[in-house]
Amino acid sequence: MKLAVKTMAAIEAAFQKDQGAAFRGLLKSLMPLASDAYSTDEAPWRNHLGASLIGRECARELWYSFRWSKLKLFEGRMLRLFNRGHLEEPRMVAMLQMIGCTIWQVTAEGKQYRITGHRGHFGGSLDAVILGIPDLPEIPVLGEFKTHGEKSFLKLVSEGVLSAKWEHFIQMQIYMGKNNLTWALYMAVSKNTDEIHLELVQFDAAQYQKYLDRSRMIIDSPTPPPKINQSSSWFKCKFCDAKDICHNGEPPARNCRTCEHSIVGDNGAWFCSEDRDEPHLLLTPDDQRRGCPTYTLNPVFLQK
Repeated sequence: MKLAVKTMAAIEAAFQKDQGAAFRGLLKSLMPLASDAYSTDEAPWRNHLGASLIGRECARELWYSFRWSKLKLFEGRMLRLFNRGHLEEPRMVAMLQMIGCTIWQVTAEGKQYRITGHRGHFGGSLDAVILGIPDLPEIPVLGEFKTHGEKSFLKLVSEGVLSAKWEHFIQMQIYMGKNNLTWALYMAVSKNTDEIHLELVQFDAAQYQKYLDRSRMIIDSPTPPPKINQSSSWFKCKFCDAKDICHNGEPPARNCRTCEHSIVGDNGAWFCSEDRDEPHLLLTPDDQRRGCPTYTLNPVFLQK
């Protein structure tokens, strides 16, 4: 674990200097830019396999997610927690700006910087690229901003991101590799105490390639990858959203991605092979969610 000690000290000194006046002033212009926090998109599934998830242990879970096998709806408390994470990003940016860092978050068109991967079906959005952190003043670094509950934050502080949050570590490897960056600043905040943890993460080419290969396997596989355990009561399966599909024969959600007629195309596209007049009918994301009267459950979901 390599802590960003100089950057942390500079942030604390800046707060002490004016009791947070500069921080609050920066927030006035930064908060309206947190577009994810104000999004009215109600789509329950993401269209791509996300870089934020690719580090999860079970490839079968990721395959089910990419195929929209289980619709998960969240209670209000969880939705507020997700929104809290988006609202924390401007606060972290403000801390870095008040110590003189240059930060890039959006393109000239106002869109987040994105990475894309295998056949346009793998991707993710960067939080920021930062120049001028005191620990690496001449090197542009990836900025990854996260919120943590108390237990998760204490584990992070004790063990470091590589041990405590493998998914986050791999997410950063993907973003660094796709953008030719050699370092990342992992900036985490405790939702209980507002304590911050700043850690420097170095690019690992082997892990980057390993998880790019994994994304290809999941996207291209016509069948679910092997289970990581044969019991739905195993502790790592017990809380998986797809456990009943995987272990107990529950049918998946009805949509084009669970239909035997769907085809994974290039450039992020999905096609339907059922239409006799147009054997490779392009399906929009809305088409995929709606499905159609010719829906036929893909028999791979019935395999044990």
